[in-house]
Amino acid sequence: MTSLTSDDIEDQLDNFIIRKTNDQSSTYVARHKITNNGQRIHEHIPLLVKDILQSRPDADNKGAFSLFNPTELKYRNCLVYGFVAGRGVHNKSFYNYVLDDGTGTIQFCIFAKPREEKIIKCLYSEAKSLIGSVDTQKYEKISATMTRLLGKAMEYIDGSVISPGCNVMLYGRPNHFRDQIKMDVISFTVDNDRSRSLEIAFTENLIDYYQSHST
Repeated sequence: MTSLTSDDIEDQLDNFIIRKTNDQSSTYVARHKITNNGQRIHEHIPLLVKDILQSRPDADNKGAFSLFNPTELKYRNCLVYGFVAGRGVHNKSFYNYVLDDGTGTIQFCIFAKPREEKIIKCLYSEAKSLIGSVDTQKYEKISATMTRLLGKAMEYIDGSVISPGCNVMLYGRPNHFRDQIKMDVISFTVDNDRSRSLEIAFTENLIDYYQSHST
């Protein structure tokens, strides 16, 4: 990809990203590992959808991907933020959606976890049944906390909670299949908070990273 200035990035993100003024300059440093031959492989790196679409499997490092930004950049997993532009074809094994971040669109896949969902739902029902029980009043506070935490846990593994129009942050890796690039999601967060603090945090780290990498 061509070198992007901070103004270029902000123009591309202007459709859905909001920013806040930061008086203190900061630089985002993505976690990385150094291979035996001295190559740097990034983890949890923030990327634009257009970057993910331009990524290719790295010939020298199994499970890693490479792109040019403007020099060669290698990574294993990445973060991306955007809004859900559509719903793909679901089945009992996974959920499919389309993510749009203003720079491109990419289909992403969330694998279904029926076993984990069943366990959490059973624990949730047990904890909720204790709330208001005369015999277990001393455990009511603990039960309420458990139901809240278990309910939150379901949001991170149940792909059916995602719907077109909502904002999400995805952590995952590209998947090249039949000349198409999709994204296999490791974890996700639905961001419907009115404060949009997650969106702001992602954008600031994204811009910081691009500025530091292009210099």
